[in-house]
Amino acid sequence: MNRSQTLYRRQQGFTLIEVMIAVLVVTVGLLGFAKMQALAISSTQVASSRSMIALQSASLAAAMHGNRTYWAGGVAPAAFSTSGSTVTDATGVLSATPPVCLAATLPSAPLCTPAQLAAYDLQLWATSMASLFPTYTSAGTCTISASTPISCTVTVSWTEKYVSSNQNTASSSASTAGTRTYTLHVEP
Repeated sequence: MNRSQTLYRRQQGFTLIEVMIAVLVVTVGLLGFAKMQALAISSTQVASSRSMIALQSASLAAAMHGNRTYWAGGVAPAAFSTSGSTVTDATGVLSATPPVCLAATLPSAPLCTPAQLAAYDLQLWATSMASLFPTYTSAGTCTISASTPISCTVTVSWTEKYVSSNQNTASSSASTAGTRTYTLHVEP
């Protein structure tokens, strides 16, 4: 056997090994790309839910500003809470079933008192929150002191799911859930 035939026999299959290594490298790259896509989608969903919480909290603050007679008049309860569409407070004013306060859009509708309007606004807000975030809860505390301006703190808590970026194995439990809170200070 001559030398060129010996070299040819030694190199047989070498190209196949090169192709297999190239396929392996491309596969690892595609898996990395897929994980980056999953993280990007998860981060987008998390940012969207956090933005919605902030917007919904701002809408409650706007309703409180719109009804200063009740919220800044010193008659608001010191604490209230919501869970789902249920509103609770120590005085029972905000948890009472309010009439539909539509005097602005329906001139023939009866006018609501400031307390009824506050109950209507808070219950409407709680129902809206429950439709967007079924597991949310909120708590509000208001300072009711004659010597200082009335201020309220509204804290919203919700459960958020996101894809964990440090999981070493691919499984259905790779997504993680955590409780998040958002606090808003309002001076009606």
